[in-house]
Amino acid sequence: MKYLNLSNSIYQQKGSGMDLTVKDGMLINNRPNSRTGIAQACEMKKMMKRAEKVSMYTEAMMMSKSMGGSCDMY
Repeated sequence: MKYLNLSNSIYQQKGSGMDLTVKDGMLINNRPNSRTGIAQACEMKKMMKRAEKVSMYTEAMMMSKSMGGSCDMY
């Protein structure tokens, strides 16, 4: 049986496959998240907009209760 020489494979070379490790024969990806700055900014904007909506809804419910109205929507 002939064995392959894997001493120069991509998994054995220094510097290649940064943040990739081999554990129990499996290749583990330890790389940081690959999202771009624009995608991160877009997600933050969506989160802020949702937080503002929730805050507005909460404030409206509190005002309604203080005025004596019933909030039996749900």
